[in-house]
Amino acid sequence: MRQVLKAKSAYSNDDVQRVYDSIGDYVTEEEADAAVTAAAAETLTVLNNRPDDAVYGWSGGKDSIALQVVMERAGVRRALLGTIPHVEFRAYLDWCDAHQPDGLTVIENRTVTPAWLALPQNDRYLFPTNSTDGYRWTMLGTRRAQHLYQEEHGPRLQIYGRRTADGNSIPPTDHGIHRTRRLTSYCPMRTWSHELVLAVIHYNRRCLPPVYSWPNGWRTGTGSWPGRRVGTRDASFAETYSIEPDRLHEAAPDLPAAADWLRRHEETAL
Repeated sequence: MRQVLKAKSAYSNDDVQRVYDSIGDYVTEEEADAAVTAAAAETLTVLNNRPDDAVYGWSGGKDSIALQVVMERAGVRRALLGTIPHVEFRAYLDWCDAHQPDGLTVIENRTVTPAWLALPQNDRYLFPTNSTDGYRWTMLGTRRAQHLYQEEHGPRLQIYGRRTADGNSIPPTDHGIHRTRRLTSYCPMRTWSHELVLAVIHYNRRCLPPVYSWPNGWRTGTGSWPGRRVGTRDASFAETYSIEPDRLHEAAPDLPAAADWLRRHEETAL
């Protein structure tokens, strides 16, 4: 197994695409299958061979697709997705509808709208410029869904695709299990490299969402369009427009910043 992709902050979008296009040069099918088998076996050990006691997080992103392969091998059938439908890319939601795993529960946050973003106290969440404000989008979508699902269904374990190679912090406990007041989580892929994730997707012939063909897709991953961190606000609006212009036209009546950018863009195009 060869590793060339380091921390997310150190690789470019093109770097990941080049590796994915030639993934067989980095990870063999046997290595990928062995990693899935080991992760599935550990999952069953953690669950005392009771896979119905758990739910896994699925976003359609690369890590969650690889995690889905592991969960299918382990027999974990319940999955969870948190979305913010008023500010998601339409192509992403359509892809999720078409490719979602069996047993998926979708929990929507319909409170967050373009009008919500226009409130002065929420302006900093429009294309956030720091990790603290960027994490707010995780809290509004994924984390909110995790907490609500836990309250309603009470699984013994929530399983995530978090990895240390992606900068995620995994506690030094047995199997990296993390317990909080609200829930207990576990990350069976915590030591996987970026190359191994891509290889599991490739060798299991899984389809990737359109996100990864978009500008900066490998670096930003899935998520609501206002939560993308790709540069200045104008650059972020421009990139959003290049992906799905309708999202800005829909937002403009309630989001003055979007209306202003569209006006300037249209004036420049004349």
